[in-house]
Amino acid sequence: MGYLVWFGIVALVFALLHYFTELSGKQKSLITLVVTLLVAGAIAYNIQSDRDRAKVSEVELKYQQGETLVCRGIEVNSSTFGYSVGTQSFVGNRGSKHYQQIINARECQ
Repeated sequence: MGYLVWFGIVALVFALLHYFTELSGKQKSLITLVVTLLVAGAIAYNIQSDRDRAKVSEVELKYQQGETLVCRGIEVNSSTFGYSVGTQSFVGNRGSKHYQQIINARECQ
């Protein structure tokens, strides 16, 4: 629904350009295209960010529930890795063979 508002704004900008400026049709079209591409890019970025955030939340939840995750071919669980919320990554625990190894949560399945 929010995305429709942005496309409404693009239509409003186009209407303002059409009725209240003395730009040529080509210039108006170019301005409208640029604004539309900017809005579409922002929407695509937000959708991708939401998907990424959901994936990291899912990985974090599985880790907290004690499940073993596979990240870059390495088994990650609470006995071998700690989780850093700030960086959203797993850090190898002292005494494990993965000591000080850092794995981004986005790399996990």
